[in-house]
Amino acid sequence: MSAGGAPLVAIVGRPNVGKSTLFNRLVGARRAIVEDRPGVTRDRLYGVADWTGRHFAVVDTAGLGPADDVDLPRQVEEQVAVAIAEADLVVYVVDARAGLSGIDYELAARLRASAKPVLVAANKADGPRIEAQAHVAAELGLGDAFAVSAAHGRGVGALCDAICERLPVVEAPPDLGGEGLRIAFVGRPNAGKSTLVNTLVREPRVVVDDRPGTTHDAVDLPFTFRGRPMVLVDTAGLRRRRQVARAMEKIAAIKSIRAIERSDVVVLVVDAAEGVTDQDQRIATMAFERGKGVVVALHKWDRVRPDGRRAAAVTRATERALAFLERPRIVKTSVVGPGRARGAGRGRNLETLLEACQITYGALTRRVRTADLNRELEAAVAELAPPAHRNRRVKLLYATQAETSPPLVVVTANMGRCLSPAYERYLVRRFRKRWNLWGVPVRLVVRARGRGNRARARGS
Repeated sequence: MSAGGAPLVAIVGRPNVGKSTLFNRLVGARRAIVEDRPGVTRDRLYGVADWTGRHFAVVDTAGLGPADDVDLPRQVEEQVAVAIAEADLVVYVVDARAGLSGIDYELAARLRASAKPVLVAANKADGPRIEAQAHVAAELGLGDAFAVSAAHGRGVGALCDAICERLPVVEAPPDLGGEGLRIAFVGRPNAGKSTLVNTLVREPRVVVDDRPGTTHDAVDLPFTFRGRPMVLVDTAGLRRRRQVARAMEKIAAIKSIRAIERSDVVVLVVDAAEGVTDQDQRIATMAFERGKGVVVALHKWDRVRPDGRRAAAVTRATERALAFLERPRIVKTSVVGPGRARGAGRGRNLETLLEACQITYGALTRRVRTADLNRELEAAVAELAPPAHRNRRVKLLYATQAETSPPLVVVTANMGRCLSPAYERYLVRRFRKRWNLWGVPVRLVVRARGRGNRARARGS
């Protein structure tokens, strides 16, 4: 049993045989990036399949064997080896149209040696002629092959029936640990996001390399920090729009943006040696406009720290460049020691980074008592009265917090939309300072008191 107490099925095979397409078909969603070129999948992706009331977990893996565009063979193989080791059943995918290759026979031998139960899926069997050819896959010595077309759903039902026959029955759907504070690590390519995530979970869970663009999919990693459940989300690096050329990069960028939207707090990972760039500012703005709390990780700080004067300059420049985030918590992080290239070294200030995420999430979800909010509003007006609007005196009557995540304060006045932008900023700054709402967007709405409100006010 794996993956939250449920049986786990690992999908393996050589590159470009349709593993990710089959994964998406089984879990019923486009979780994995699919492109007609090898080497797109590199990290392990988990999902849940539901077939006629039976539930099981599924893990998609990278292609094993030579591929023109895969330059990380050792780390990729390690990811696949882990998936096979923890799986209760392996679905070995081959290409029915292309036929068997030497790599297919080598991988079949490795699977036989693993002693794991294996089902062979001959994919891309889109018609009767190719379906007849698919039975050649029985030569792999792993039993009869299932002729399937993952793209069209052909034969997938029979494959699912066979999977369920070989797995133990579980009463509840698998829990893949998707609950808790969601923290998305975002930034430009090669800023060190995957290294940070691997070091936090203390496992080479996502592939790390010095070349940019290693991560393609957004990967959810369940995690517990001081007894609190979290989900750490590693994302693909976000390039400038004009630099995104291939369809795969466009899909990866969309998945990164969706990961931001599904998160509670965003960690903007900035290469400390390079400083904040225009693209970092765009990414931070994207997260802030979507109502997310933002924490800044000045990563690779070990490259800056020995130079005290430069370190102070980098800190000040970061604060200025990200001032629109309203004093976000800035944590100087690094991964040092043996294994740092894979995120297996020693992390510095990583606990501080998670503490900053918790504090920022607390500010994002803070609920302020109406009485306290009105006392602060009265003090703000007493110190600086609002300017007149259309030659009429502005009276701010009361305030209430309408929403959290992010905080939304509604101020009721004698007129609607009567405050200047400068005065609204003044009020928001007061609220931020009073309740430590730093690094989170605070929204303010001014509305006129309606007749119903006036009647209630007179009757109270």
